[in-house]
Amino acid sequence: MSKNKDIVALELMSELKNYNRYVNNLMLEHIHKSPVLDFGSGFGNFCQFLETSGFISHGLEIDREALEELKKKNIKTFHSISQIEDCYPVVTSLNVIEHIEDDRKALADIKKIIEEEGILVLYVPASMKAWSQMDIDAGHHRRYEKSDIIEKLTDNNFDIIHFQYKDFAGWLILVLFRLLRIKPKFNKRLIIFYDKYFFPILKMLDFIGGRFIGKNILVVAKHTKQ
Repeated sequence: MSKNKDIVALELMSELKNYNRYVNNLMLEHIHKSPVLDFGSGFGNFCQFLETSGFISHGLEIDREALEELKKKNIKTFHSISQIEDCYPVVTSLNVIEHIEDDRKALADIKKIIEEEGILVLYVPASMKAWSQMDIDAGHHRRYEKSDIIEKLTDNNFDIIHFQYKDFAGWLILVLFRLLRIKPKFNKRLIIFYDKYFFPILKMLDFIGGRFIGKNILVVAKHTKQ
């Protein structure tokens, strides 16, 4: 039986050491309390990073294969929102809600498990101009425009307290591929090669282009009263 797209993507992403270190540290800058709940925790790499950074971290994951990995890593994990009895001061979600068809409902569910005045730290793919075969291979339903993600968060009673584009070079490469009608696919060796040798240098372009657009969006939102 072939693996589903989400698991294939998880397995590949877990091997991108430079990318993961970069994103993990971006997220960490906005986390000041624990416990933290990681929504869509995958194989638990971010949970483990938070634990080594001094935070208590729990996971929420529905995929059975990922749940087995989380169990092996001794990460406290819920497999549905209904299992969670207490609200969290911080909820994180890293490259997850683009995989969910009804993302508005997902954000509404997240709101239910965040304390009042608690925060959501969200990292999602940006810009439909960068849409490629890789998004299809990864099981994405969308890439987010700034207005789109802000509207969906504010409609769910979140106040935006931080917004930033990330990975300008990655966005530029994907857009060039689209203009040249190149259809990049999930080539494991090529993506790992890019992560190892090019990403550490190209990420510096965020100082220039990242103010305007990027391959991803980092947004931090506070849960407010209705």
